[in-house]
Amino acid sequence: MTETSIIIVTYGQWSATERCLRSLDAAIGEELGKGWEVVVVDNNSPDETPARLAEWSDRIRVDLQPANLNFAGGCNRGVALSSGDSLVFLNNDTEVPPGALQTLAEQLSEPGVGAAGCRLLFPNGTIQHAGVAFIAGFALGGVPMPQHILHHQDGALSASFGVYDVDCVTAACVAVRREQFLAVGGFDEEYRNGLEDVDLCLKLRSAGQRIVYRGDLTVVHHEGGSRGAGAALWATPEKGAAMAHNDLTFVRRWAAKLEGDTELANRVWDGELRDGRVATTDPRAGASVVIGQPSGVGAGADEARAMVMALTHVGADPCAIDLPNPNLVARLDEPDRSALAAALRRGPRDDPRIFYVPAGPADELYHPAGMLVPEQGSVVRLGWPRTALALEQVATVLAPSRATVAQLVQAGIDAAQVTWMPPLIRELPLGAGGGGVVLLLPADDWSRTVSLLSVAAELSARWQVSMLPAVFSSRLTAAAGSIAPQASLLAPCSAESRYAETVSTADLVLSADLLDPYDRRALVAAAVGTNVLTTNAAGPVGDVLGAGHLAGRAPLIAEVTRALKTPTDRAELQATIRRTCALSLIADHLDPPAGSSRPGHGS
Repeated sequence: MTETSIIIVTYGQWSATERCLRSLDAAIGEELGKGWEVVVVDNNSPDETPARLAEWSDRIRVDLQPANLNFAGGCNRGVALSSGDSLVFLNNDTEVPPGALQTLAEQLSEPGVGAAGCRLLFPNGTIQHAGVAFIAGFALGGVPMPQHILHHQDGALSASFGVYDVDCVTAACVAVRREQFLAVGGFDEEYRNGLEDVDLCLKLRSAGQRIVYRGDLTVVHHEGGSRGAGAALWATPEKGAAMAHNDLTFVRRWAAKLEGDTELANRVWDGELRDGRVATTDPRAGASVVIGQPSGVGAGADEARAMVMALTHVGADPCAIDLPNPNLVARLDEPDRSALAAALRRGPRDDPRIFYVPAGPADELYHPAGMLVPEQGSVVRLGWPRTALALEQVATVLAPSRATVAQLVQAGIDAAQVTWMPPLIRELPLGAGGGGVVLLLPADDWSRTVSLLSVAAELSARWQVSMLPAVFSSRLTAAAGSIAPQASLLAPCSAESRYAETVSTADLVLSADLLDPYDRRALVAAAVGTNVLTTNAAGPVGDVLGAGHLAGRAPLIAEVTRALKTPTDRAELQATIRRTCALSLIADHLDPPAGSSRPGHGS
């Protein structure tokens, strides 16, 4: 019997299907059509798809249907024609890299796993899928409904790289054990191209099976290539009726059994779930605006929140706008929660100073009305040497390090437009230290993570060692227990105030998260007097604290040992941060250049 069968359902869009098949050919190679069976069910395509599929008949099995069976019916038909012990359902508008499907299918061999999905990115590098969470909203009587976590967020977001159990993953790319798929009756064909994958996952969960999300595997998804995206999903009465039918069918079957995924958000990201945007209810107008992800999780969100706090500190009465609106938000402590909530409730005045803080290099600040275009005279805070934002009318680009300044200029931005401003850090109480080492682990590079676990294992023979991940990962939990059992693996922390308390008792923080171009966690550690090493040579730590805090000139274990044995003047470190990264520095960028105008938001 074939080990794995890939099931693809097509309806028109031959160019997308051809791109998908070519990616499979490159990813699987000679095993395509042998150990890896491909079954394509065509739902009576109105274009050249049936004829062109014949060109692949030496590697794939084609089933031409005389009528449209929809996605659920087409998948069930494909399973009936297939022979693999493992099934991979794959949208025809995806592109798969080498190794991704192999690893996804291997996940099914873990005891209790009924299905496994992976991270899906839009072609522009933003997130289409990082697992599904149930969030109670205002529609459908407040029933918790499935939402793509981190939808439209930047693909460089650490939160998307974890490996964890969820209730559901998307069938755009999912591996399922045949035995379990058949045991629960396969896809329910009452659904019309929507929610049948969520329904399947819930049936598997009800049967005691686990659903695993693999954020370390990435597939490109040209979502909408088959049936439209966004508003296009509702572009015709027929499509609208189908979506409404799916919702009602789903609610009728599952509403009584569903709860919001609060525990998931807290455990995996130290976050909270939110449905909908915070309403603008404060009649006071903000003199400044922060646009980005001030409510969200991750490095860009931390930086956007810091901008809000800095503007509040200097009396600039900021308002804040989340774009795109996150359904996963940071779990903040007071007074940060109240300050951010006030900024979110406040609207802007007619001529505010606007600060854009994109969450990552691919962040387009997507809005339902279209992509936001920075206004003339606005300020953009960039941690990355590239950006999806149009900068033609921007007055100032604020870079967190001198290296980023040079990279931005090299990329073609006018040198007079770029200014160095280190991350702004609030004043924090001095910590006592004495608690050993805290390692900040990356989420995106498994080989680097494993090497850091080995460092933790060696250090823990002499010092107390704690490891702080950017996102919870069951894979990391298992590896840490095996490689560095004497070190403590902490839970993720989304609030800088709680993080500062954690590292205030440490002697050294080693930051190895290269997805944080602001090095905020390292600088916050220094703000409480804790010594710092970072592997990010291009980040701001070297500019603020000096080259002696940059790791990489010697083996890492040697550098950490040297830093631990070198006496640290905690008060001097704190004084350096208070002088160089003061919140008041934002005041230098409040006044727009002379002659600049303030047109409305572009789209």
